[in-house]
Amino acid sequence: MVNLEAYGDKEEALAHLAQSRQALLARLRGAEASWLSTPLRPGAWTPLLVAEHVALVEDSTARVLRRLRRLAAGESLPPVPFVPGEFRDGKPQAPEPVRPKGSLSLEEVLVLLEKARSFLLEEARLLDPHNPATFPHPFFGPLTALGWLRAAAYHEAHHLKALG
Repeated sequence: MVNLEAYGDKEEALAHLAQSRQALLARLRGAEASWLSTPLRPGAWTPLLVAEHVALVEDSTARVLRRLRRLAAGESLPPVPFVPGEFRDGKPQAPEPVRPKGSLSLEEVLVLLEKARSFLLEEARLLDPHNPATFPHPFFGPLTALGWLRAAAYHEAHHLKALG
């Protein structure tokens, strides 16, 4: 099981995110076009699809951070149905909203990564790491805003390792 607390406090989690993003961008920008569009292994996503997925997850995470901040401020928000994560052959499968659609160029994926990261960093800047409110993560269960930030740091690092 993943120990999200290993990603530290808010500042440490942000430092992990900065490191992994720098490495991801270097990997993508320095890659051959053929590698970017070739599945990492049979039945797997291509590196471009992985990068698109990372951006979609970060955008989703930023929206969760915003929701938790709004709840802490006393806003009454409609409930969001919880959909538990699915596993196939012991591996977590990306929930439908964060599955890459494909057909994006490297340049388009880089723009998507930048937009998602900017949104995530803005919401992270505003998050109160002591806010006890939680929102369920499909694989980690109920997480606070800090837990979601740590999960984002873990997520990008996890996919970066898969890219080699």
